[in-house]
Amino acid sequence: MCLASCSLAGAYTLRVGVVEQQSTVELSCEGDFTVIANGEVTTMPKGKYFIHNDGGRLRFDDDRVFSGSVEVRSVTGKPLPQLNKRSYKGNLRLTLTGDKLTAVNYVDLEDYLASVLPAKTMVVWPDEGIKAQAVAARSYAMYMAEQNRYKAFDISANDKELDYKGTGPRIEKTAVTKLIAATAGRYLVDYYGNAVMAVSTSSTGGRTESARELWGRDVPCLQSVEDYDSDSPDYTWEQMATPALLEARLAQRGYVVGKLTGVRLSPLDAPGADRTATGRVKTMVLTGEAGSATLSGEELAELVGLPGTLFDVETGTPAPEVLKVPIEDRYGYQVGSKDIGIKVKEEEKPVWNTFLRSYHMLSGGNAEKLIFRGKGRGSGLGLSAWGARGMCIAREHITYQEILAHYYPHTELR
Repeated sequence: MCLASCSLAGAYTLRVGVVEQQSTVELSCEGDFTVIANGEVTTMPKGKYFIHNDGGRLRFDDDRVFSGSVEVRSVTGKPLPQLNKRSYKGNLRLTLTGDKLTAVNYVDLEDYLASVLPAKTMVVWPDEGIKAQAVAARSYAMYMAEQNRYKAFDISANDKELDYKGTGPRIEKTAVTKLIAATAGRYLVDYYGNAVMAVSTSSTGGRTESARELWGRDVPCLQSVEDYDSDSPDYTWEQMATPALLEARLAQRGYVVGKLTGVRLSPLDAPGADRTATGRVKTMVLTGEAGSATLSGEELAELVGLPGTLFDVETGTPAPEVLKVPIEDRYGYQVGSKDIGIKVKEEEKPVWNTFLRSYHMLSGGNAEKLIFRGKGRGSGLGLSAWGARGMCIAREHITYQEILAHYYPHTELR
C-alpha cells in the first residue's frame, strides 16, 4: 500500500481533493510563488489570480496561460499560496478535466492530521484519548488512500469522516499536534496487514453500532461494543420540527408527499425491522395526502438536523413550559398577565397516539410538532470521542492502545 511518494516507515504523502469540478478557482499569495508546467518553472509575482479554462489550458491572467495540468509551489521563506482563501502545506496540483478544474493538495499525512483532528476532539481531554483518535484518523486516511490509489485523489477535503480546511492558527492546535507526533506512523491493520476503515463518532448513547447493521456488510473492526460516553452533552437530546418544515424539505428532495398526515417508526423499547439491534433508525415512513416516502435514518437526521439516528418520535402539541395567567382589576377587566413556569413530569405528559405505537398521526393543528428524543451524536460507528474520554477518566493509567483495542476489535497496531 503506497502513494506517489510514501514510505510507511517515514514520510507519507496524501493526495487531498480540495477543489472538485469548479469552473474557476482563486489563487492568491502575499509573496512570489512558482508554477511548474511541462517541467518548466515559472516564478509568479504576488497577487490574486482567477484561474479558469481557456481552450484546454489554464489561464492565470491576461499574460500567463499554462498547460491543462500545473503544480503550484511556495517559494522557500515566502507565504503559502492560498486557494479559494485557504492556505495549504505541501504542493498544489491544478488539473483540467473537460472544462472543469480539480485541485489536489499533496500534503504530508502528519500535517493533514494536524488539520483535521482538532475539530474532532478538545485539547483539554486526556492525552491517551486524543492519541487513540489520532491513530484512528491516520488509519482511516491510509485506508482511503489505498481504496482510491488509481483515482484523481485519495480523499476529499469534504470527507464526512475527516473535514480538511488546510493550515492556519484557527485550524491547528499545538497541543493536539504534539499528541499526533507521539503516535507518528502508527496505524491499525486487519488480518491481511491492510489499514482499516477506522471511522469514528462523537458519542453513541451507550453502545456503538456495527457495520453489518448500518451498511448491510460485515467489517470486522466495526462491531457493536459498550460505550462510556455518559458525560457527552448529546448523551440524550430532544428536538422538534414542524410538519411544514418536513413537507418543504421533502419536496426539495423530490419526494411527492404533500401535506403530512403521519409517520411510522417502531418505538425504541419495542424495536421492529426498521431499527438496528442497538435501536438506531434504519428506515422511517412519512405519509402525506399525496403519497408516502421511506427515508433512511441518516437521511431523516440530515433532513431535520438531528444529532444522530438513535431516537424515538412523537407527534402532538408539546406540553407548555409557561402558563400565561391574566391579571384583572376589581371590575373584571384584564390589565396585564403573569407567566407561571410549568414543569410536567415525563410520565404525566399526555399521550395522543395509543392505537398503534408505531403509527404517529398528525391532526393538522397549528401548534402541532414532531418531537424527536434521542441519544448520541454521529453515525455510532467505531471509536467514540466522548467514550474514549470516559475510558480515560474511569481508568487513570489506560493507554491509547487499550482504547483502540476496545473500539476496533480484530485489528493490530503497527
